[in-house]
Amino acid sequence: MNAPFPFGFPWPTAFYLTLYVVTFAIHVAFMHYVIAGSSYLVTVAVRNRPVDPDRRGTLLRDWMPLMLSAAITAGVAPLLFVQILYQKPYYTANLLLFNRWMAILPALIVGFYLLYLLKSPLATRRGMWLRVVITAGAFGCFFFTGWSWTENHLLSLQSNEVWAQHYAEGRTRFWTITLIPRLITWFAAAFPTLAIWLAWQIRLTADDDTENHATVIGRLALTAWIGMAISVIAGIVLLVMDPPEVRQAVLGIAGIPWMLLGIAGVAAQAIGWWQLRGVGRLCRSRLTIISAGCSASILAGAVLRELMRISRLDIAAFYPKHAAAAEVGGLVVFLFFFAVNAVIIGYCIWLVRSADQLAPTDDAPAQDEVHSA
Repeated sequence: MNAPFPFGFPWPTAFYLTLYVVTFAIHVAFMHYVIAGSSYLVTVAVRNRPVDPDRRGTLLRDWMPLMLSAAITAGVAPLLFVQILYQKPYYTANLLLFNRWMAILPALIVGFYLLYLLKSPLATRRGMWLRVVITAGAFGCFFFTGWSWTENHLLSLQSNEVWAQHYAEGRTRFWTITLIPRLITWFAAAFPTLAIWLAWQIRLTADDDTENHATVIGRLALTAWIGMAISVIAGIVLLVMDPPEVRQAVLGIAGIPWMLLGIAGVAAQAIGWWQLRGVGRLCRSRLTIISAGCSASILAGAVLRELMRISRLDIAAFYPKHAAAAEVGGLVVFLFFFAVNAVIIGYCIWLVRSADQLAPTDDAPAQDEVHSA
């Protein structure tokens, strides 16, 4: 890898790597909301506050099923591309983990319905302990899914000898010490993303300016700062624990531009939240800067994660399969439906925003009442 990612690869490989990283970054943005948001809902349930002062808990309960659906849907594309890129390692890890790996499907189904149950009157009437059980169950399902994906990913990076030993022993779990810093890195990184999601939601759904106060900004800023600090520290620990070839790939020509982008993204978020605290309201311009920094960090993290995988696999052995896949028709159809769906989604968002702006408020009399008066 003598060029910045994704250059230096044959064009079919570079094409699939680019699509994989971009679609994976989109999935991560929604996944962060779900995993960090569900963990926050557990704390809300335990504290059992009768009033939600800054509406974070209310927004999370209302939006969580939709965001989980978005995370699952956005995860389909990277799941398809990773199968093209790394057929043998990916399928081998799936088969070796077997039922342990397939358990993510019922876990997601249970977690999905628990989120809807949390919004039901039953959860409201039955008291704190039922809400604690529901939120903890949902978080457990999503954390189990993330754990399983990480476990599968690490197993796919092992040698044939490790795979043979794993199969011979009949194990359905794979353990390595690097699993801990890797999980901590991705879990902590979810909280800065959640903070910016909630900031936009509070700003765009506020009834008046009184909700854009310093208290909620301070809480969101602290959430983002702590999440970024823990994620960076855990990422450094992971890099130190990984083999030398991994550090060479991340800190070499292929990875250093993306490492700098990630650092710039973290700096933009840290400074943006500090400035937002000084302003004392959820300013659109500063939220946009923080969002851009968060997006840059997620994309850079996705690229560096891929470089860490490539450095431990003989990716050149997959070049012929990538070239063969690129010769199969369907790209034009894929791009067509991608554009169509993007337009439809944008139109739906516009319809919802337009309906929300036209809806009468409690202070404004309905049109019929005005005419009758």
